[in-house]
Amino acid sequence: MKQLYLLPLSLLLIFSACENADNGVPLDESALLALLDADEAAGMDGFDSGGDMDLDHDVGLEIGGVGRVLSDTLSFGEGYRIRYGRRLMDRDRTVEFDAGEDTAIGLVTHTIIGEFITKAIDTSNHEQIDSLSFTKEFSSIFTRKVRFVKVDDSSNPDGYHWKIDALTPMIGGSGDKVFITNLSFHALTDGLEVGEQLYSFTADELGDLFIDRESLPTFTAFSGVAAYADITNAGPEYTMESTGVGEWVFLNYGRNRFQRGRRHLHDTGMFFDETMNDNTHSGAMRIHGPGPEQVRGVFRTFTEAIDLATMFVSDGGYNTSVWSIPYRVERP
Repeated sequence: MKQLYLLPLSLLLIFSACENADNGVPLDESALLALLDADEAAGMDGFDSGGDMDLDHDVGLEIGGVGRVLSDTLSFGEGYRIRYGRRLMDRDRTVEFDAGEDTAIGLVTHTIIGEFITKAIDTSNHEQIDSLSFTKEFSSIFTRKVRFVKVDDSSNPDGYHWKIDALTPMIGGSGDKVFITNLSFHALTDGLEVGEQLYSFTADELGDLFIDRESLPTFTAFSGVAAYADITNAGPEYTMESTGVGEWVFLNYGRNRFQRGRRHLHDTGMFFDETMNDNTHSGAMRIHGPGPEQVRGVFRTFTEAIDLATMFVSDGGYNTSVWSIPYRVERP
């Protein structure tokens, strides 16, 4: 883990103010970093799939006896389907603290380097099509803010301890071609009709939208949810279908690469998607459980937009936009 120390005058003044406000005791950054390391809502675990996976899948999650979901849905009529994933090779995290008397804000930056993997499988013989399969290296940067607050604690010699009070969604990606601009989640009725909006997030607010750590977005286990993501694509767009769609969107969720799932959100004008190629991608999922013998659990989403040149062209660059929002699952 790499610590970032900056020494401009403005930061020295911040440290000085922190010491004066804290009776001469400097901020214990190691204690705050330990809290960050232990928090299930933070971090990059779950973004790495460990290799190529079917577009829609569930692995290691409690899915209520439905069975593991694997997808052969992507077939263009040419007789193949696509698998993709990532293998992370290096990661680095830096945290810059801006501390006051009772509150500290940590600006967390994750830098990751990895391998993006695309495989095309012939549906007639289940063999890999080498001409459509490749790997490419990538690097991405993600940022979020975390708010720490002091809590009175008579059992602590200092008279207090720190806790994570809130955190913003984590945003990042690679390139300057595709961007997520809005993400919303809606309840699904038993008849698979879209019901009330549960949560909504917009790009303009994410950087300073602190989500209370005790009030994370919460979903009921095994209930139905529809997700909608609005995308902008600066082009030029590489298209594969008659729909003219130039990017794909995926909702990844779970805890790590051993407990994760993924759903492909579509912009084809079918099912939950009302209008083809209107840059709103949608799809549905059945919320997994919190885990065997657990009443509730905390997990992370990684919603990502990927332009199709990234997905289908070995030298087509690497352009993605990713939002990561923590969530809680509770049993009914």
